[in-house]
Amino acid sequence: MRPGTYLSIALASTAALPWCLETAHAADRLQGAWVTDAAPCDDVFTKRNGRVAFKPNAEDWSAFIVDGKHIRGARVTCDLISAKHKGDVTSFLLGCKSRIMFGTISVSARFENDDKFVRFDPEFPEVQTAYNRCAR
Repeated sequence: MRPGTYLSIALASTAALPWCLETAHAADRLQGAWVTDAAPCDDVFTKRNGRVAFKPNAEDWSAFIVDGKHIRGARVTCDLISAKHKGDVTSFLLGCKSRIMFGTISVSARFENDDKFVRFDPEFPEVQTAYNRCAR
């Protein structure tokens, strides 16, 4: 290896560290089962083998479960690719797939506290959906 190669690798790793830490912090903050304000937790989730799972009728509600960097809805799964913080807004880049489609989407959220956040589109901030944590 050329003499500067190790230094280049070290610098590249150090430069990526804040991005990795930011994404890891965002993933930690999202852990658990989430529902919209309208959905009662007991109607959407159950425990199976000590883990939170969807009830059979869960697709009637807007809800999801975050486990690590994996996000499961009743009909779609996503992986957290990256996260960015700007002020009180966290934007997530998600890689999602369903039975018939796949792609990346960007989601913006503002955490009101550890158990509640509001999802919105920065282009239309007046359109919001609030989510509450049911369980970790």
